[in-house]
Amino acid sequence: MIAMLALLAWLGARMFWDLTVPATPEPAMVMDTDALRIAQAVAARHLFGEAPVQGTTGADARLEANLKLHGVFAPAKRGQIAIAILSSKDKPAVAVRVGEEVLPGVTLHRVLPRSVELDQGGQIFPLTLPERGKT
Repeated sequence: MIAMLALLAWLGARMFWDLTVPATPEPAMVMDTDALRIAQAVAARHLFGEAPVQGTTGADARLEANLKLHGVFAPAKRGQIAIAILSSKDKPAVAVRVGEEVLPGVTLHRVLPRSVELDQGGQIFPLTLPERGKT
């Protein structure tokens, strides 16, 4: 009987304490979640040295002239379907999955959040989305 009264007193005190004591607020932290802005800030500090300026190679420039990237669906988890929306010179835009052929001899190698990588004969070429507002 005494144990039951002690348990009820402890539970009552606990409920009273939970209801009357203000919750401890989480410390305020300001974090930038824009990955592009973070990457640009890291690059601007040259933490890993400066990369030499690279021009586009002939094959890379030809791919950029022939193909246009309209959009990407880059999933957050591995194993999910990644899709890019591409168009070639005089053809309408089509959705292409990773591993499918975009042009004869050119396959979609990888889809990234703002770009894709194309495989042409074992060489990987990047193709980025145009900046917003520019077509």
